[in-house]
Amino acid sequence: MLFTNLNNYVVFDLEMNGSNQIIEIGAIKVTGTQSIEKFSVIVNNPPVGSAMKSFKYITKSMGGKDGWITLDMISHGISEERALSRFMQFVGDYAIVGHAIIDGDVQLIKEGLQHHNLGKWDTRGKLYDTQQIHGAIAGNPQDISLMDLAEMYGIDLGKQKHRALPDAKETLAIFVAMKKAWR
Repeated sequence: MLFTNLNNYVVFDLEMNGSNQIIEIGAIKVTGTQSIEKFSVIVNNPPVGSAMKSFKYITKSMGGKDGWITLDMISHGISEERALSRFMQFVGDYAIVGHAIIDGDVQLIKEGLQHHNLGKWDTRGKLYDTQQIHGAIAGNPQDISLMDLAEMYGIDLGKQKHRALPDAKETLAIFVAMKKAWR
C-alpha cells in the first residue's frame, strides 16, 4: 500500500540504554485521521559496564526539567518481557510507522520477542519508515534526522527530545505532513 493511502497505523519510537537494550517504548495508534490511543512504558533495563558512562553523559546532556530518562525511572520500570507483550497487544495487526526503524527499532523488538519466547512479529508489508520514504521521494537515500525532516515539512518539534512518546508524536506529525505533500 502507498504510504499516502495508509489510514490505520501505529507510530512508535524506542529509547535505548547505551548498549542496545530498550528502556522506553512510546506509541500512538491512529485510525483514520485521529490519534485514538497512546502507549508509553519505561523498561527496567539499566545500563551496565561501559554503557553506563555513555548513559550518564547522554542523561546529563539531555538534562533539565524536560530531560531524558533517569536511572531512577528505569529502576521503577517494568520488565522487558511485560513491556514487549503489552506493546504487541497495543499494535495488534496495525501497520507500523517510525523514523529510522527498519534496521534499528524493529530489529530490537523482534530480538526481544524471540529472547522472551513471545512469538514473532510479522512486519512484511506493514513498515513505513519516514527516513526511507524521504529517501525514495527525494531520490537521496542518505540518512536524514527527524529534526531535519521536521524542518523540511515545517513541523515544530517542541522542547522534549529523546523520549519515546514525544518522538512518536513528532514522527506522526512529519508522517501526516509527508502524506499531505505527496498526495
